Amino acid sequence: MNTGKPNSKLDQLIRAAIGRDRAPFELQRWKQEHQREITMFQSEAQHPESQASALWERRRTMIRALKLAAAAAIFIGVCLGLPRLGPKQDHNTAFAQMAEQIEKAKAMTWKITFYTRVTSKDGKRTWIETEERDCAYKAPGLYRDVFLDKSGQIRSWEITDVVNEREITMHPSLKKAFVREMATMHGTRGPFVWVMEQMKERNLQWVGTKQTPGGQVNVFRAAFKDEGNNRDWSYDFWVHAETKQLVALQVPGSDIFDPENDPASKNAPEKEASFYQPFCFFDHDIRFDAELDDSLFDLTPPAGYAVEVEGRPEVTEEEMVAWLGLLAEFYEGTFPDNAVPPFDVSVDRVNAIQDKAKEERTPVEQRLLDTQNRYMMANINEMPVAYFLRERAVNDSFRYLGKGVKLGDKERIVCWYRLKGAVDYRAVYGDLSIKDMRAEDLPLPVEP
Repeated sequence: MNTGKPNSKLDQLIRAAIGRDRAPFELQRWKQEHQREITMFQSEAQHPESQASALWERRRTMIRALKLAAAAAIFIGVCLGLPRLGPKQDHNTAFAQMAEQIEKAKAMTWKITFYTRVTSKDGKRTWIETEERDCAYKAPGLYRDVFLDKSGQIRSWEITDVVNEREITMHPSLKKAFVREMATMHGTRGPFVWVMEQMKERNLQWVGTKQTPGGQVNVFRAAFKDEGNNRDWSYDFWVHAETKQLVALQVPGSDIFDPENDPASKNAPEKEASFYQPFCFFDHDIRFDAELDDSLFDLTPPAGYAVEVEGRPEVTEEEMVAWLGLLAEFYEGTFPDNAVPPFDVSVDRVNAIQDKAKEERTPVEQRLLDTQNRYMMANINEMPVAYFLRERAVNDSFRYLGKGVKLGDKERIVCWYRLKGAVDYRAVYGDLSIKDMRAEDLPLPVEP
């Protein structure tokens, strides 16, 4: 990447996520570590508005990944822990009603506020910058994200069709539309179904009430140790006191960042900055009963707009096999116990590499980071094996036997899979060669 001067007008990459249920490494940490490089990269792009929209896409993806990985795991406790909810049967009834509302919502709206801590050019001062987005969803699988400038005017808007895996971003100031084929990370059943899908209990603390335009809400907090980043972390859930509906979500909670009282929020912004640290988002004004016109989700570019089309990201078979070889090199010549998340490389090990100065990293460590970064920049939010299998292979045809296999062993099979539309299987060996094999010739039985 070029190390030229950052463009201060470009979007900050605000993705305060700690991972996802299948994440091969810490996406939030990666984004924070490489904030400046990505900003520089964007400043040199041929179409800055197009590139900015792609980064907004990744920002949105990582926020939803955060919810899938953590917030939803807590919400069941919120439902069961509401004050004055009544006996156990009432708890179950209230939770069932909430689950049904989220699952069956046909149209909903919400807003997101993103917070970024910005450091001055000389590194001595910080201030807080915010960005706003209006969001909407309409079943089945249609999302609309409206990006606002600092004056509250529409800067661009993005519509995603999850079912057909297409997305379009419109930039009115440029009269341009950018159409993408994508392996979308949006939920196919709605933006908040993760609430019902991750029912792992965490201890919750009732931290008080807040008065909102829609009435009083109870605020519940789940505080815990984020082992991947070795830090304290938390989630605040706002639940309407009367309706028991989720109306807001802040990550991290106000015990870590209080937007109203944080000292940096009172500091005036400066013209030049040296570092941007995305660290908090706030989903609020959640409505499950919105009335939305179909025209809001039209993927047809407006009349008079120039259209650019971006194809679907691709990982070739050669790239996938090369990644397996890199993993074996990283593990000192032996293929890892597992080659698909979680984890082909553990969070702790990747973080340890990132914490090193570049000159202190080994060549294979640097290649590992460079490869991961390249896939992130290509908008492939998982590592090559997982993405290749999802895009190119028959579901459930993959079998990994690489544990303990030495790199270069031409007699041992590392894995096999069947490509979509193919009859035979593809077997990858320890020397990274690939052979076609009939199902009956594989050393273990496979599903027909």
